[in-house]
Amino acid sequence: MSLLACPSVEFLDEPTTGVDPVSRRSLFKMLKHLEDCSLVLTTHRMEEAEQLCDNICIMINGRFVVYGSPGHLKSEYGLGYSISLLARGEATEMKAYVTSKMPYLEYKDSVVSKDSLIGEEPVTEYMYQMTSNLLTKESSLSSIFKHLCSMKIDSKIITDFKVTRSSLEQVFVSFAKHQI
Repeated sequence: MSLLACPSVEFLDEPTTGVDPVSRRSLFKMLKHLEDCSLVLTTHRMEEAEQLCDNICIMINGRFVVYGSPGHLKSEYGLGYSISLLARGEATEMKAYVTSKMPYLEYKDSVVSKDSLIGEEPVTEYMYQMTSNLLTKESSLSSIFKHLCSMKIDSKIITDFKVTRSSLEQVFVSFAKHQI
């Protein structure tokens, strides 16, 4: 109701709590198109903050601990990029390729899928993390994708891959660990 008066500043406290997804999207659309209005939004939903806010402040134990744009927070305080590789069997060739061609990737974990068809080798997901948040010429995203595509298409070492950037949720959780 308060938005009907076109205020210059509007305070919204958890505006989408208890709201269905369709109404949430409608509210997001309306808030994004407000002109000459500054919004102060409190939320526990990081995807909501990322979609609606130009700048985000994270508060822990009643204190503001960090402030910046979503992109800045993810690049400065996030874990960088995570790379998941799907392979069948032992994948020794894949591990050797990653070690020699992409030494900036650090092995984190692997999970064997239980969804394999009878008679097929199970698919294992190998998870890697970039050891540096700084992208260099050797560790640029284009270089990473070139190597991953070569492993999938040319060498057929892997069956699929996924590259993801740290989420704002991960940044928030890393700060929330210090909460008393």
